[in-house]
Parts: sequence; C-alpha cells; structure tokens
Amino acid sequence: MKKKILFRADGNSSIGLGHLYRLFAIVEMVKETYEFAYVIRSSSTSNIVPDEYTTTIIPDEIDNEEEPEWLAKKYTPEEHIIIADGYQFVSNYQKKIKALGFSLIYIDDLAKEHMYADIVINHSPALKSLDFTSESYTKFALGTEHSILRPLFIEKAKEQKEKTSINTIFICFGGSDFFNLTYKSVEGITKISDVKEIHVVLGGAYNYNDIHDLIKDQKDRVFLYRNLDEKEMLNVMDKCDLAIVPTSTICYEVCCVKMLILGGYYVDNQVNIYNGFLKSDIIYPGGDFKKYSSVDFKVKVEDTMKKLPTDFEKKLTHQHQLFDGNQKKRFLKLLNELEVC
Repeated sequence: MKKKILFRADGNSSIGLGHLYRLFAIVEMVKETYEFAYVIRSSSTSNIVPDEYTTTIIPDEIDNEEEPEWLAKKYTPEEHIIIADGYQFVSNYQKKIKALGFSLIYIDDLAKEHMYADIVINHSPALKSLDFTSESYTKFALGTEHSILRPLFIEKAKEQKEKTSINTIFICFGGSDFFNLTYKSVEGITKISDVKEIHVVLGGAYNYNDIHDLIKDQKDRVFLYRNLDEKEMLNVMDKCDLAIVPTSTICYEVCCVKMLILGGYYVDNQVNIYNGFLKSDIIYPGGDFKKYSSVDFKVKVEDTMKKLPTDFEKKLTHQHQLFDGNQKKRFLKLLNELEVC
C-alpha cells in the first residue's frame, strides 16, 4: 500500500511564510500521486493554506518535544512519510520521528543539524554532502536540480527568453517582509525616470500601511498585488525586466521566468543561496538588504540598468542551465525510492 504524506511546516508574521509556501509547491508536484495532509500549529497563518488541502492543527499545549508522539498517535508511522520544513525540526526531533517508525524527508537551509532524516533536501547551489553530518542511511538531494518550484514555474523553466533593456521592475520581499524593504525599494526606484512600471507583490503577512501613502500619486506607474495565486504571480513576473528579490524561493521562481535579478539576503537562510547564485553568475550582487536605504536601492538599480545587453544574455543563459524544468520527476523519484527502502 502506498504511503501517505504529512506535510509539516509553520508560518506567520513573526517567522515568515516561506516554509509554508515551499511545502505548497511540493504538494502541487505530488498531489496526483499521493494522499496527504497538511499539518500546522495553531499559531500559523492558516488562511493561506489552500481550502482543498486536508489540514490538521497541532494544539498549543503540544510543544515541540511532545509533537512526534502526538503525530504518532494520530497517524500510523509505518503508513506515513513526513516532509518537514522549518528550523524547529532539529536533530532531536528528527531522531524521535525516526525512532517512532516514520519515514522522514527534511527540507534544510542551514546545514547545521546532524541529520537523522532519510532524505535531506537543500536546494542551495553552494552546498555539497560533505557540508553535513548525518546518519549512515541519510541520502542527500542537493542543488537547483531539486529546487522546490510550483508546477507552472517548472514548465516555464523549459522556455528561453531574451532581454535587451530594463524599464519594468518586479519587487517582492516574501510573506512578511520584517524590515519593510518593500517601502525602501519602491521609494528609491520611483525616483528613476527611466523605470516605466514597478510591480510590487506584498506577502500575506505584510503588515505595513505606509506603502499606500507612498504611491498614492503614482498608481499609473506603481502596481500593488497581494495574495496572488500561482498563475497570477507568473503573469506579473513575465511582464517585468528586472527583479529585486531575496535569494529565497521567490528568486528560484524568477529564474524560471528568465528575468534579470538584483539579489540579496536579509536572513541567514538566504546566504547560502546568495553565494551559490553569485558563483553561478545568476544574479547581480545586492548583499545584505537590511543595510539598504532607499538611496541604496536607487543606486543599485541605476548601476544594473547600465550593464550591456551581452551581460543580460549571459545571466539568462545561466538561469536556464540551472533550472531545467525536471524538478517534479526528481521529487517523485525520491519518494518512490523512499517507499521501497
């Protein structure tokens, strides 16, 4: 009998929504093949979980230490694969999950924990298996070939695209944007006369209102979006020339669309991807976005707009090389191998 999958992640305005969204992408890759449930804590932003997902809520009184046993009482371990994404799933948690009899796939960013999971996925292009410590049975699925992408972006990755100029900007700083980088970047870029349109995607946990005052006189130039579905997000990206994004999952999706990227980081889990993308010549280097003022964003974009078209072509070619559109096949292969172990 085919095992069922428990997708385990949390997200809210305090910790961001990236782990939730990343598992949504895996759900969409495998939902036609596997039965599943999406498992979150009551503190998570549950309204972003698609209505069609079977959702289980872990009550507040169950702490992280008690969670493995709680899951084992609710779900038969021998019949379930857990796919966990989050920094709370440390070595001790993984060890308990395995001892209870679950199969475990862990989505990693930091390469810091000793891994007890059966499979560790880290889609940073900078890491190798030697960067981890693990049990002898642990297998690794590393690099952009195992990037976690939604189906429409996987298909889009197979296409090629040319770019010769920059006049339309895409901006997205994730689900919550703790540092309100959205405001700073828009404030700076609106001062560049050669930029004709700015398309800004706000995350589901974005809690600032000053952006609306900033653009109230530029609504024919600055366009705000929120809670976009997969197709809507792709359509917005596809009309833009340059993306200003953190080196997280949103950056991977931009690469699939083939757009020039000013990439940077503002939390630790984005640094490995940033370094890998710099080495692969995928992005223009933005560095630590936390340190940016609105003037810094303006200057960086102006510098990027001066680059020669041949530089554009090189970066888009490198994006196409790293994202080949076969991610779904690879994820299904990993799950199939896990079931027959």
